[in-house]
Amino acid sequence: MFFSPQEIAALIQEDQPFLDLTTRMLGIGDKAADMRFRCRQDISVAGTELAVKILDACGLMVTESQPSGALVATGTTLLAAEGSASAAHSAWKVAQNVLEYACGIATYSAQLVQQARQINPRISVVATRKNIPGIRRFAVMAALAGGVMPHRLGISESVLVFDQHLAFLGGLSPFLQQLAQYRRRVPSSKIVVEVQKTDHTLTDALALAQAGVAGIQFDKMAPEPLVEIAAKLRAVAPEVTLFAAGGITLANIQAYAATGMDALVTSAVYHAAPTDIGVEIRPV
Repeated sequence: MFFSPQEIAALIQEDQPFLDLTTRMLGIGDKAADMRFRCRQDISVAGTELAVKILDACGLMVTESQPSGALVATGTTLLAAEGSASAAHSAWKVAQNVLEYACGIATYSAQLVQQARQINPRISVVATRKNIPGIRRFAVMAALAGGVMPHRLGISESVLVFDQHLAFLGGLSPFLQQLAQYRRRVPSSKIVVEVQKTDHTLTDALALAQAGVAGIQFDKMAPEPLVEIAAKLRAVAPEVTLFAAGGITLANIQAYAATGMDALVTSAVYHAAPTDIGVEIRPV
């Protein structure tokens, strides 16, 4: 994931808008320092490449770095660098925050994928665009490191029709009548439609599958009814991609993985607790 020099500078300036007052007061800025980031728990690594850019921008020379996506044990050194004490203290919390939050998302993502694929080795776990505003690229970067692909990066690059869209067409029937025309408008895109939990969920889903939509997404439905729905849809349209979305977490992902869905859509990765990463800064 690309982060521009301006974005790196903004991260640093948020923590140090003027100067490091403590280091300046103590008069230790020119002393040589060794800096090490170590994890205090088993984790999936993420964000090290971004942290390296932060350390480099602060004037440190990186001597060791674990790649994003690596699975590492408690006590592993994620990053090591050398430089002045001033540079090390400037980079300290900025890089630590990046690593703790990114590794938290990556670790939870990897756990979701591992649990789901114990039940269905072919299933995909994908993340929504419902993340904290302003951090989407960061969040996606971290989720990718844990093996969770984005479901949608935004509304410009994929087609997902919601009830909120259908309301302006007059419902599902008018949409189905115009489906061929919609396909011609976006010939390189797959059309996916979300179906809500109602008394006619199965009827709507069958109509969509028979009409030839590429995918059907089921929102906030329990695993049990999805088993029957998936079986009936496969009978009429075996090629349709089925998504389950809404409320999928580590606590229930195995139940959803057993439903026959092709992909599980989750926002839980973005709410993962940060990992615990310790930082040592020592004189050399």
